[in-house]
Amino acid sequence: MTLANLVLRSFFSPKSVLGYVVNLDLNWRTLIEATLFVSIVNTLLTHLFNTVTYSANIDEETLFGPYLDLVLNRPFLLSIIEFGKIFFITTLLTYGGRLFSGTGSFFNALKGVVWVHFVLIFINLGLFIAIQLNITLAGYLIILTNFWIMWLLSESAVKIHNFRSTFMVFAVGFVLFILVIATLVQIMDSLGFGLLERAGFRA
Repeated sequence: MTLANLVLRSFFSPKSVLGYVVNLDLNWRTLIEATLFVSIVNTLLTHLFNTVTYSANIDEETLFGPYLDLVLNRPFLLSIIEFGKIFFITTLLTYGGRLFSGTGSFFNALKGVVWVHFVLIFINLGLFIAIQLNITLAGYLIILTNFWIMWLLSESAVKIHNFRSTFMVFAVGFVLFILVIATLVQIMDSLGFGLLERAGFRA
């Protein structure tokens, strides 16, 4: 099965592709190298999109302004965040599944998450073209893409933990994700970062 075939089938038959990816015989070194690769490429794409699309148009008094200055304009920091995000999602996928009697390993979960982020490289390229053509349409595509990514991660959990229902995994995973994000925001606010109150902050 060629790489191009695997990428295309990820859109139409993700469960079979993820089953193939999870069963690949890899070692930790190769998997970490793959994680670094997708992190760096997605970082470069994000930085490029920011430079071309958002920098000239963003209102720096909004909440996105500080994020633009502090993160998106710093590729090295963004790559670290991207790398950490992959391990964060993998941790949620692994131990969230074990809360419901799943049997999957962190290693296999990381394979699935890295593959999703690899496919995301091609999706991001398509979204960038769509933004240049019609930013309103691109906005809807971005929303659909986020749901598709969550569905693909749910398919990963099904293959890794031998669950039966992708829909149930998707619903539970969505709720867990919201709870984790809300908890992190509360922790950061309690430490004085004030994410929700500092929309006018400028670095």
